[in-house]
Amino acid sequence: MQLNRQQTSFGRHETFPLRFAWLPKSLLALRDDAALFDDPESAMRRLGVGRNMVNAIHYWLRVCGLVHFEDATARITPLGEALLGPDADPYLEDDATLWIIHWLIATNAERATGFFWFFNRFAAPRFTESEILGALTDFATAELRLNRAATTLKSDISTLLRLYAAVPGRTDEHLDALLAPLGLIEADPEGGYRSPRAPRPFLPLVALEFALAQRFAAEPDQPALSVRGLLYAEGDWAALGAVFRLSEDGLMRHLDALLAAYPGRYELRDTAGLHQLFWLERDQRPEPLAVLRHYYTGES
Repeated sequence: MQLNRQQTSFGRHETFPLRFAWLPKSLLALRDDAALFDDPESAMRRLGVGRNMVNAIHYWLRVCGLVHFEDATARITPLGEALLGPDADPYLEDDATLWIIHWLIATNAERATGFFWFFNRFAAPRFTESEILGALTDFATAELRLNRAATTLKSDISTLLRLYAAVPGRTDEHLDALLAPLGLIEADPEGGYRSPRAPRPFLPLVALEFALAQRFAAEPDQPALSVRGLLYAEGDWAALGAVFRLSEDGLMRHLDALLAAYPGRYELRDTAGLHQLFWLERDQRPEPLAVLRHYYTGES
């Protein structure tokens, strides 16, 4: 959720975007065999994929924070259970789950640095693949002080676009573009791509609530977040307005809906010209997992 220039990574996905069946199928398999990924041959047979795809699945499980790997065993995390567990959305059928998975990927600055950079730092509403590659190269060189191979950065850009953008005529579209239904990146009919900010009225409220809970939990002593900081990435923090590609009007509409749904939990205030969102329940820390459990199971 916050960029650490000493802990970054690019191109660890083996050029494979996250695919629809990978997360549900992997969690189901890991419940039977926690050492599944310690034996590549066994993982290949159980998951029905090649060796490189096994590595890619291992990567995406870690990026999304669904599985913790230690030595020869894997443990499904509380987040994995709350999001894709048997009592939640085990078959990835709920659109809200896709939005939350997107948030988890785009805020993981350590393991998916290129994705974090795109959604939090790259603001051009229209661009070509070469333009975004040049901008990512500049970021890695000038800000991170890294000299990454052009092929590595290019693989990040290619994988990002294949994951998020549906391109007419591409034969592997049904496999790759898992997050295309979110409409965050689209092929531009005039060439290249577009990723504009918009009101996004169909953004599920639970995705916004989960993102805010994670953001408040990351700074437990901070009672308020600036609305500008929520809209635009300030400093090294991820910004939910940027990650969800929300316009200012769209962000405010969603925040108003959140305040109406949870009176007494949040409050918008103007103090000395600073517009801020306050967490009012100071005796109770924000619990992102509680947000998911309440949504998927009705647990209070």
